[in-house]
Amino acid sequence: MQTEEKLLLAEIEFWRYMIKSRKGTVPAQATERMLYACKLAERKLMLNRESSASVLTQ
Repeated sequence: MQTEEKLLLAEIEFWRYMIKSRKGTVPAQATERMLYACKLAERKLMLNRESSASVLTQ
């Protein structure tokens, strides 16, 4: 597994933990921002994996 992928997986895990542990204790805007950050990291991971897969098939 590449370093960038490991970092993205750690970031996703962090945001999921933050969202779960802070549920109901932070304003809705803060939760929304955390969800957005998590989705962004998930998208980056998906694009990274797609990019790696296309390099392997060339």
